[in-house]
Amino acid sequence: MSNWRRVPAKVMQVLGLVVLLFFVAGKAVFASGVPATWRLRRVVRSKAVRQAREEAEEQLRARLSELARTHELRPVLSQAIDSCRRGSRLGFIQLPHATPGIELALTGHLRIIAYFAPSAPIEQAVPELIERLPTQPSHHRDGFEPKPDPVSPGPHRVHDGQGYGELDWDIPGDRLMTAWQMPRKGRRNLREHVSTDPAGTTLEQAREVHGPLVAWILTATYYEQPKTR
Repeated sequence: MSNWRRVPAKVMQVLGLVVLLFFVAGKAVFASGVPATWRLRRVVRSKAVRQAREEAEEQLRARLSELARTHELRPVLSQAIDSCRRGSRLGFIQLPHATPGIELALTGHLRIIAYFAPSAPIEQAVPELIERLPTQPSHHRDGFEPKPDPVSPGPHRVHDGQGYGELDWDIPGDRLMTAWQMPRKGRRNLREHVSTDPAGTTLEQAREVHGPLVAWILTATYYEQPKTR
C-alpha cells in the first residue's frame, strides 16, 4: 500500500491548503508590479537616481540658506537623511511619502535637518520667527513657554513661504532637541544613508559652542517608480 494512503484525510486537507496558500501568495508577488529586489538595487545605484538626489539636496539647501538670511539665523550643523524604499508586494500597503493614488515600486526620499544659532536669545528669537511665518505652526506653544506642548511636543509643521517644513527649538533647562537617529533597517529599505556637515560634529557639541539652537526640517521625494501591471 502506498505511504500516501496511510496519511489521514485531515492531514492531506491541511497540506493541500498550505500548498494552495503558497501558490496564491507566489502568484500575488509576481503580479504585484514590483520588480525583483536586485533590479531595484540597480535602479537605486543608477546615474538618474543619483542626479535626482543631488538636485533635490541642492534645492533644499538653497531654501535653507534663504531661510537663514530671512530670519537672521547662523547655520551651525546639518544632517541629510537619504532613503530608498521598495514598494509593498501585497498591494494594499502604501509607501510613506508616496504620491496619493499612485502605487509605487520604489521611492527615494530626502530629509535635511538644519540647526541654526539665532542672533538673539532664543526666548526672543523663536516668537519673532513664528510671527514672520506665513502661517502659524500647528499645535505650537503660545509664545515661548517652559513646558512642551502635550499634543505635539516635537517638530511643528510650518510654511516658509515656498512650501511646508517643520520647525523645532531648544527650551533651555526643560526640553532639548535630540539628533535624528537611523531607524532599524527593514527588508524593504534598499538605501539608508545619513551625512553630517561639518562631518563628525554632534548636536551636543554644536550646542556647547553656540548655545540653544533652532532646527528647520525640509523634505523632498526625489524619485518615484510606479508599479507595472
